Amino acid sequence: MARRQAQGAERKRASVREQSLQARAKSKPVPPDGALKERLAALERERDALLADLQRAEARVRSLEKVHAQVRDRIAWALDSLHNVLEGKG
Repeated sequence: MARRQAQGAERKRASVREQSLQARAKSKPVPPDGALKERLAALERERDALLADLQRAEARVRSLEKVHAQVRDRIAWALDSLHNVLEGKG
């Protein structure tokens, strides 16, 4: 009995897949030339905005790396100073 139900479910899934493929196969109407130009312009604006965001993010990363290096150097200097003090007392 379970086998029959599984086969029925498989057929249903197959028919749904076929309907989906048929729907995709139908060609979409071609938008007018003006709509394509507007879409292209919108995509170019989005690209430019993303590039600007990327440049700002890269500048921020460089800034953070510089600050990180300064902090690391200060900590190393402080530890070295502490070691020198401890060695002098020992």
